[in-house]
Amino acid sequence: MNRLAIVAILTLLIALPGAVHAQSKSVDQLYKQYKGQENFFHLDLAGNFLDFAKGWNLEIEEANLDAITESIERVKFFKLPVRGSRALADFRKLSKGLDKEHYELMMDATDKDSGLSIYSKGKDMVDGLVLMIRSDNDKEFMVIELEGRFDQKTLAKVGKAI
Repeated sequence: MNRLAIVAILTLLIALPGAVHAQSKSVDQLYKQYKGQENFFHLDLAGNFLDFAKGWNLEIEEANLDAITESIERVKFFKLPVRGSRALADFRKLSKGLDKEHYELMMDATDKDSGLSIYSKGKDMVDGLVLMIRSDNDKEFMVIELEGRFDQKTLAKVGKAI
């Protein structure tokens, strides 16, 4: 997976909107672990961002993302302020926590320099998504949590389009 693919995924996910559901306790715990540090980058967006995305002239309909954008209530994004083995340990701990919360690994794509893992909660209707992104030879570790309710078939269509 190259940097362009990661940037494209991030851009699409940050520009999305919709219906509130519980956030992951494991994601929140990792967030709280670092939130007081000066170099901790985080972004928390809530509400309807569809108009914002249209302002960027994103062609949401082409990728069948319109149904997804209507389902997202909140996007939580943060970059770990640590690197290397410590960040890898945090990602492993987060993965185990998501398993305990009944999230399932939906996709795992790893390249020599980067990786993307997508976890979902729910069967036919997905109640939440968590993306764990590792890039640049373990220099950057990012977490994106999408809160909302998503149709599994629609997510599969979007995944194929991306």
